[in-house]
Amino acid sequence: MNTLCELFSRFEAAKEKTALMTSKEEMTYEQLLAKIQDTDLLARKYGCDGITVLLIGDYSSSTIACLLALWRLGNVVALCCATQDALVNARAHLVQATRVIKIGEGNQIEILPTGIETSHPILSDMNHRKEAGFVIFSSGSTGQPKASIHSARAMLDKHVLQKRCLTSISFLLFDHIGGFNTLFYILFNVGKLVIPASRSPDMVAQAIAQHRVEAITASPTFLNLLVMSGALMRHDFSSLKVINYGTEPMPESLLVVLTQQLPWVRFSQAYGLSETGVIPAKSVSSLSTWITFDKEQCNIRIVDGLLEVKVKTSMLGYINASSPFTSDGYFKTGDAVQQEGDRYRVLGRQSDLINVGGEKVYPNEIENVLRNMPGVLEVAVTALENPIMGQVVGAAFKLQTTEKLTSFRRRLYEFCHQKLPAAYIPRKILITDALLHTARSKKLGAIALQSTLIKEGEMA
Repeated sequence: MNTLCELFSRFEAAKEKTALMTSKEEMTYEQLLAKIQDTDLLARKYGCDGITVLLIGDYSSSTIACLLALWRLGNVVALCCATQDALVNARAHLVQATRVIKIGEGNQIEILPTGIETSHPILSDMNHRKEAGFVIFSSGSTGQPKASIHSARAMLDKHVLQKRCLTSISFLLFDHIGGFNTLFYILFNVGKLVIPASRSPDMVAQAIAQHRVEAITASPTFLNLLVMSGALMRHDFSSLKVINYGTEPMPESLLVVLTQQLPWVRFSQAYGLSETGVIPAKSVSSLSTWITFDKEQCNIRIVDGLLEVKVKTSMLGYINASSPFTSDGYFKTGDAVQQEGDRYRVLGRQSDLINVGGEKVYPNEIENVLRNMPGVLEVAVTALENPIMGQVVGAAFKLQTTEKLTSFRRRLYEFCHQKLPAAYIPRKILITDALLHTARSKKLGAIALQSTLIKEGEMA
C-alpha cells in the first residue's frame, strides 16, 4: 500500500522524535518502526497474511505497531477494546476472524487461531486481494452493534497532506472511529500522542498538565465530568489550544461554561459515524453548536429532516445488517438536523425523538434545560411509553448532595414551570448514584435508560 509506505518514510525521517508517551514508556518513531518490523515477523509466523484478524487491545505501542504490521501484510483488522472472553468470542464469530490477537497489559502479543472460516463476500474478496482494511463496531446504544467494513486506504489517504500537529491525548478508545482518526492524523504529521493511565477525569487532566497537551478530542459527557468533578480547576490546562468534541450533541449550557473557564481554548465540533469516518466539518465559532461541512470533500443533503452524506471514507458495507446507502450512494445517518443556509445543527437521533401527544422534542433539548437546575451533576432524558399520551418524558438525575424525592420533585416543577412546555416536563423521574454514562463516556443509550426508569423510576 503506497500510502502506508509514505507513512513509514515519515517515521524514518522523524526517527528521533517522540511518537508515544505513556505513564510507563516513551517511544520514538525509530523505536515504533522497529516494533512494527518485529510484529510483522511474528504475524507472518502465525499465518496472518491476507486474512481477517480480531485485534483486542486499547492504545499502546503494541496495538499501534500490530495494526500497522497487519495492514502491511494485507489483513482486515477488526478492532475491539473489550477483553471479556464471551464478548471476544462473539466478536470473532461475527467478523469471521481466523486469528485473534490479544495485547496484554505488559504489551505482550498473543496470537490465537479460531478455526473460523471467512465467507462474507466483502471480507473474502479483500482477503483474496490482500487489501488492508478494518472493521469498526457501532456503540450498540439502540440495539445490537453493527459491524462496518472499511478500506484502510480510504482512511489513510485523507491524512497524506501534511499539516501542523499539536501534542494530543488519546481519550476516545482505540476501536472508536474518532479515536482512529486522531491517531492517524498524529502519525502522518509525526506528532506526539499522550496515552493517559486511565480515562478518569483526574487522570486525563493530570496527563494534560504533565505532558503539556495541546489538543484533546472528547465527548460532551466527559467534558461535563471534567467540570462537575472539579478536575478542570485542580489541574493546569494552560497548554491546551484546541478541544474537539463529538459523538453526541453538545449542550449549549455546557459549552458556555467551558468557554468561560477555558477562554484561550478553541472549541470545535466534529461530526462522524462508525460507517462514514469523521466528515470534514468545522464549528461556526467556539460558542456555537452550528457547523459547516467542507463540500469539496463531502456531499451533504437533507431528506425529510434527516442528514444524508456521501464521502470517500464511507464503509464498504455491514457484516451483519442490510445496506443503509441510497441508490445514488448517500449514507442515511438517521440524525435529525436543522439547516440555515450552509450551516447545520445536529438535533439528535431520529430514533430518540420523544412524541408527547403530538408535541415532539429531542432529549438533548430537555437535558440542556435540566442541566442548569441547581444541584444537578448529570441528567439523562428518554421517551417512555404511555397509554394516554403515546409517550411521556422520563429523566434520571445524579445530584451533588443527597435529597429526598419529594423535595426534588417540588424543585423540579418550580424550575421547569417557565422554562419548558408542560409536555416536556419529566413525568417519571429517578434520583440515582449510578453512572448516567457508559464506559465510553457517552450518555446512556435509550434502551438502557428506559429499562432503568421503568424498573426504578417514580411518577412525578
